[in-house]
Amino acid sequence: MDNITKEVFSEGLEVGSVSVKWTRRMPSGKLLMDMVRHDGNPMEKFLEILSHNATKNKVKLVVTGQAAKEFFNLPYRSESECIERALKHLNLKPDLLLSLGGENFSIITLRDGQIRNIIPSSKCAAGTGEFIVQQFQRMGLTLESGIQESLNGKVVDLATRCSVHCKSDATHKLNKGECSRSDIAKSLINDLGKKVYKMVEAARWQSRSIVVIGGLALNKPFIEHLRELFKDSELKVLNESPCFEALGASLLASELSSEDAVFYSAISCKTVQEPIRMPPLRTAESLLDYRVKSGYVRTVKEGASYIMGVDAGSTTTKAILFNQLKGTIDASCYLRTHGNPETAVKHCLQDLIRQVGEKKINIVQIAVTGSGRGIVSVFFNNCPSFNEILAHARAAVQEVPDVDTVFEIGGQDSKYISFLNGIPIDYAMNDGCSAGTGSFLEESIAVGMSIAVGEISKRAEDSFKPIAFGERCAAFINTDLRSALQQGAPREDVIAGLVYSIIRNYISRLVGVRTVGHRLLFQGGVALNRSVALAIASLTQRKVVVPSYPELMGCVGSCLMAQDMLNEGSLRAKNYDLKELLKGTMEIKGTFRCSACENKCEIKKIEVRNKEYPFGGLCSKYEVKEKQKRLKNEGQDLIAVRNHLMFEKYGAETLRQPRGRIGVPLALTTYEFYPFYAKLINELGFNVVLSSISKEGNSKTLGPICYPCEIAHGGVYDLINQGVDYLFFPHVLAGESPDHHLHSYICGNAAIIPDLIRIASKIDEDKLLQPPIAFSDELKETSLNQIGKLSDKLGMNKGSVLKAGQRALAHYESFRTEFEQFKKKNLNKILAEPTVILAGRPYVICSSEANLALPRKIVSRGYNVITVDMLPNFTDKVISSDGVWYFTRQIINAIHYAKQFPHLFVCLVSCFSCIPDASMYHLFRRELAGEVFCYLEIDSHTAHAGFETRVGAFLDIVELNGRKIPQSPVNFKIGG
Repeated sequence: MDNITKEVFSEGLEVGSVSVKWTRRMPSGKLLMDMVRHDGNPMEKFLEILSHNATKNKVKLVVTGQAAKEFFNLPYRSESECIERALKHLNLKPDLLLSLGGENFSIITLRDGQIRNIIPSSKCAAGTGEFIVQQFQRMGLTLESGIQESLNGKVVDLATRCSVHCKSDATHKLNKGECSRSDIAKSLINDLGKKVYKMVEAARWQSRSIVVIGGLALNKPFIEHLRELFKDSELKVLNESPCFEALGASLLASELSSEDAVFYSAISCKTVQEPIRMPPLRTAESLLDYRVKSGYVRTVKEGASYIMGVDAGSTTTKAILFNQLKGTIDASCYLRTHGNPETAVKHCLQDLIRQVGEKKINIVQIAVTGSGRGIVSVFFNNCPSFNEILAHARAAVQEVPDVDTVFEIGGQDSKYISFLNGIPIDYAMNDGCSAGTGSFLEESIAVGMSIAVGEISKRAEDSFKPIAFGERCAAFINTDLRSALQQGAPREDVIAGLVYSIIRNYISRLVGVRTVGHRLLFQGGVALNRSVALAIASLTQRKVVVPSYPELMGCVGSCLMAQDMLNEGSLRAKNYDLKELLKGTMEIKGTFRCSACENKCEIKKIEVRNKEYPFGGLCSKYEVKEKQKRLKNEGQDLIAVRNHLMFEKYGAETLRQPRGRIGVPLALTTYEFYPFYAKLINELGFNVVLSSISKEGNSKTLGPICYPCEIAHGGVYDLINQGVDYLFFPHVLAGESPDHHLHSYICGNAAIIPDLIRIASKIDEDKLLQPPIAFSDELKETSLNQIGKLSDKLGMNKGSVLKAGQRALAHYESFRTEFEQFKKKNLNKILAEPTVILAGRPYVICSSEANLALPRKIVSRGYNVITVDMLPNFTDKVISSDGVWYFTRQIINAIHYAKQFPHLFVCLVSCFSCIPDASMYHLFRRELAGEVFCYLEIDSHTAHAGFETRVGAFLDIVELNGRKIPQSPVNFKIGG
């Protein structure tokens, strides 16, 4: 205990979003440091630090961090002041300072030790220290064990843009056996380093000398990766780095007057403003039909016949024995997946075997669902597997026959399903935010506040004044949560506020403008939390039913669907032995490349119980055998036909003696006007170089932008690396415009992207060919004049360039004529067969880089797939004359076709941040009301697995549409 000297100590305290950091400068110059996670209670942790370093001396104490300013009645200095003071004390003058904390990353540019700019990361938990902690915990790893695991891993591709994408990607890779936990841990750390590197690149600041501060300075593999990335920089990590701001605060404290010194016992907190409150959850009691049973004992019946249902989810794995005769769940198991579905399923089998005991039973079928259904189906000798949306829908109808809306919230995925006469007609799954899922609730409360999951509901229902946190992302809410606790809010009010927040996020982000009916069923593991069901009832003012076993509804639905097939005769009864199934092991016996399409997927040969099964791929070609029997022959991929016509038959020639090479990015308007571009370049005497995919180049944007524009950046980056002589990237302002339309604009981003890329890529302007052009009749002459101006850069006669432009336009018209003839020839056949219209911009739906093999996923299920521009105008009056977007009009035209022809179905494909689609989305949904359709939003982080689930559900619903779900011979009861 430091109580001998009467010296006044100088101390600094930083309250961060995750940790409390404290420093004390001793008279001898020695520095004491401490750092501890505050779990939402910084005062308690601060007092804990003080008890460990108790002193009877007075102290001069300066606090920093925004939360500290609002919380403590102590001298406050900004973090910037503290950083500059610490740099001065240590005699450091770096170019950059990387402040890398639990939830906040900042790039700080400096000159002569003075801060010039602070560039924060986006307000998202992804790409922060806390994000890594969360991902490790999902795999059953602590931060320390995760770091240790990473030392033995290899890097794999992960969608680390946000928590949801990363969880899905990591889980599915583990589910498919594509990597290990060590690989995920290594990749998370590496991707975190790349994020920091890209932020530094975007800062455009000298980086010869870099200092790292913040908690991540303690992560040695991360720091080593940073050193590799910044190989041309001197990167320093100091002993003081983890508590750098607190050090600066202690130095500033030493400059305070003696009157500012206080005893620890005199430190006090401020009174804070009362936050906005929500109604107590219990006010919605009258709207809740909560059927969950506690303490119910399940009993396996001797001699009974069962279907075993397995729901291999991303967070948990569930298994049941479903009594065929009585329709009861006679045995069940519910446990964590921990990224390994095979092991989880074996543990479930062991538990079911224990519950069966010595009784003789008949397992006539096994049915699986969930995100890990593919690999689990293989483990069970290619048993039937069902899309999780359809499985949950089937169980919902069995529980509440007149259900019209299902809210399903699991640990990682959330689903919305809308019904019409017992048939699911609309659905949605969470895409870009984890705030409406169970994992957010668990991580925020169980992990962030150290409160057991089982206590959450009671604590929330005990709240009289829940705090209104709003519809915000996990990172914002976590910050608000900690802030509320720091300001003394009762934990019950915070917990109840978070429960409300999950549902507000779910309704805002997932349900959106969709209808919430009057018979609402709430299911999924989160439905076991009664307080969440109360929040749904309170916010929707609908009667909410929670089934007896909401966490097992996926299992029940898969069993019911298998039972339907048994009754129909499309599935045969078998005789499974649980103990024999437990003996099975899965081994990869090799791989081969599928040659069905250009994707050339790697297919694994998996051996289970001496049988070999093909597994993997982006389409349904290697689906389980039972499903293959139900699938029709493959449909026609008319997108491939369109691309062949555009890029091959009317594409570029290879000149024998070219004047040089001109590069064209394979992005944006190239997918619509390439025949014109290719012919123009050839007529100018140059060979055409189309860009290749460049993931690295995609990341060269200077700010957030839509995915197609990222691809354009990547295309230019690739062409520069290929050393082309010129780069052709015109400003395309408008497409062809029918007579009754005033305008036919291309998206604003697509029109201005050449200038954005020119700035980002620092291309020599003499090498850029960027004429403004438009393809409407009244602007063609103007466009030709703009093309003629290229003569100066190319050193050519202007008349020759103009003639080249005219021949290119004629070539493009020839392409359009043949395309129209192709449409007329095939239209009647298309309208008579099951066909999916991919409704979206051609640079999304026709691009192999952007569309995630979507055409292949559809045709492998037996449907034709076409683009919107393959359909002639439905009528001249369908689209209002004030519609100004070229591609949007094509989408609206396709919607009218789908409403008229029963074999046509629309799959709307958009990108996050798409300006025209965002403005027209309400119209799309209104026009498609009552129709079965699919809506997909993608970006560079969209994973194949979640994408496939949505597409699969869409096609499954199409197949179910128009026929009633078969009635079973007995009245199945989901309850016990």
